[in-house]
Amino acid sequence: MKILRILSCLILAPLFLGATEIQSYELRLATAPDGSGAAQATLRLTSCTPGQLKFPLGFIQIQELHLLEAPQGARLETGPTNGQMLLHAYLPEGLAPEATLRFSFSIPQAFFVPEPGLGEKSNLPEGSRLFRHAFVNTQEGTIGSYRFELLFPEHTMAQSIREQLPKAKKSEVGPRVLLTKLDGRQAAVLQLSTLKQGDDTSMLLEVVPERKTWGWLLVGLALAAIYLVYFRDLVAPKKA
Repeated sequence: MKILRILSCLILAPLFLGATEIQSYELRLATAPDGSGAAQATLRLTSCTPGQLKFPLGFIQIQELHLLEAPQGARLETGPTNGQMLLHAYLPEGLAPEATLRFSFSIPQAFFVPEPGLGEKSNLPEGSRLFRHAFVNTQEGTIGSYRFELLFPEHTMAQSIREQLPKAKKSEVGPRVLLTKLDGRQAAVLQLSTLKQGDDTSMLLEVVPERKTWGWLLVGLALAAIYLVYFRDLVAPKKA
């Protein structure tokens, strides 16, 4: 039995050593007010070898999959779905050791509002929506780095980060989920390095309509009133 295992490893080892590696995986999802989203993903590949490359996509259903950049002769197809979709890229003969795979797709509804149970009230304020993204490396190879960018619909903002996993290590710089601005829009960025098979990362956000801040205006009006009261002699018109 042990001999069979050793022979299997010796036979399969060259296949794993020669497999295409994903150096980086970047995905941006720009969402619209109606909840739909347009996504674009970029994979930087190294040690490229001809044949099939399978990799996960952290969504269950997508539409309008288009290959935007790839080695000549490559093609991309959707595979089975089990919690997340699996994509199949077919790489041609004669490709360079390094390559870029870029593709786009759309999703009909990125946000959700939990339905309250029977006799319960929703704990979300009016206008609030939730967004969850979960990514699991289900394949043999290691993904060097994963970065997911969510651009909020215009005039919305993050109310809270309800989940950001795995917890950031002390050696990591910055939080797992960073709230920032991208292309002039409110956004959240999820990042994780060195995803081995079975490693996963996720975030859960509550998004609400932007609130106008009147604080500074009120402070300015108060200061103006104080100035007029205490320095009215200076601003009063002089008598002839």
